[in-house]
Amino acid sequence: MNHENQTEIFTETAENSPPNLTEQNEEESAVPKVLWKWQSVTWTWVTTLQLTMSMLGIVGNLTVILVLFQRRHNCRSTDAMIGALAAADFLTSVFMFPLPTALRVPETWLGDVYCKVVYTSMPMWISVDASIFILALIPIERYIAIAHPLHFKRLVTRQRVGKVVALTWMTAFLANFFLLFVADAKDYKCTEEFQSLLAQVTSGCMLFLVHFLIPAFIMLVAQAVTTLMLHRQSHRRLGESLTCNNSNPSVKYLVARKSALKLLLLVVAFFLISWTPAQTGYLLYNLRILPESYLYSPLSSALVILAFCNSCANPVIYTIRNPEFRKAIGELFKSTTSTSGKMVLFGGKIIDDSESTIYDVDV
Repeated sequence: MNHENQTEIFTETAENSPPNLTEQNEEESAVPKVLWKWQSVTWTWVTTLQLTMSMLGIVGNLTVILVLFQRRHNCRSTDAMIGALAAADFLTSVFMFPLPTALRVPETWLGDVYCKVVYTSMPMWISVDASIFILALIPIERYIAIAHPLHFKRLVTRQRVGKVVALTWMTAFLANFFLLFVADAKDYKCTEEFQSLLAQVTSGCMLFLVHFLIPAFIMLVAQAVTTLMLHRQSHRRLGESLTCNNSNPSVKYLVARKSALKLLLLVVAFFLISWTPAQTGYLLYNLRILPESYLYSPLSSALVILAFCNSCANPVIYTIRNPEFRKAIGELFKSTTSTSGKMVLFGGKIIDDSESTIYDVDV
């Protein structure tokens, strides 16, 4: 890196030191001591793609947030959770923005804070985990809506959704709390060290379970059970003779519910496609199956870029698969309100099989 791309801050020399210093202290203070040295962003293909995804994620998720905020009076539980997911992805996209890195840091509390928080990208990983955990909760909410329609309004309320989202963020923070103990400012640079190989292996396995495997398992199981239950309800409620009768209200609502589930299935599928390679590679690195050179290799960078595509992909999926969301985007900057603003973006209605009643709740 060229000298003009680096910024150095030096302490004062002995010429400005108090006169009562000892001769040894005067000799030590006469030598400039580097406190901070910064390296500007190098625009490689990795940082270029990182910047592109960061901007796409910021714009796309902010659009989702604004659309849902505009329709907040008709917001249902699914809409609220989609908004929370968009907020987490928005913060992830902000923290993804390429920034200069410190080549040298002081061995002070400020240097420790930089290494523990900024160097480890702790805020970004907290928002990533919050996004993953919220995404795992959405299929559970869908299951409750379809399996227990009569009790859905009582079980899933706005207050409870808010508490669950807050608990999700707290869990995401605790899942990354260990970063405060593995990073430190040492020899004027940030280092990440585990106490032993066993600690690294244990940490790697726990991260793989908490950050990926358990949420992915919950998503797949909840989505599969919900889809199977909805399929059985369709045949039990309507019968084979009515499945093609689009004028039947029951058929319309069941089709809408299936469409919503397909949308969520696409979101879950893209999460698995984008995160599985990177999480698997990091697990193999912590198990010492892959060498240390893997961590900053082109392959690792490519897998991380693929993983972060998930943060900017959901708004694109909503736009392609949800006609109501496309209408909402078109009406976002209009001064007039449309009757379509009363519709639920990511839900529909529930049909009670026992009483043949249509309930205006979120599915």
